[in-house]
Amino acid sequence: MKQEIIETTYELVDEMKSSVSYKRLLELHDIVENNGDIKVLVERFKKANAQYDEVKKYGGYHPDLKNVQRGFSEAKKTLYEHPIVAEYKQLEQLLQKQLDHISATIATSITTKIKHPNELGFMQK
Repeated sequence: MKQEIIETTYELVDEMKSSVSYKRLLELHDIVENNGDIKVLVERFKKANAQYDEVKKYGGYHPDLKNVQRGFSEAKKTLYEHPIVAEYKQLEQLLQKQLDHISATIATSITTKIKHPNELGFMQK
């Protein structure tokens, strides 16, 4: 029985990997990794994120908190509004929803007491 479950799982994984969404996600990943414009946006975002994490330690007491927050928000918005990154994130969310659905289906078929992510990604009983 255990071997049968493993084989079925591999079949499911192969089916997901052969989907158009997954293949497009891999293409977009390569584009994101090799696109100079996106690399610049990612570096800006990482720098702004590091600054924000540093400033966040002091909370409202840091004198530059608002400026750093604004810079972080702008860097994130600029990165996520890039068409390639936006499509990548959209496909990533779609695949995650599919995985959550599979997880929930398996969990509830065994027992209703197993926790699993709901449609919002939160764990539910």
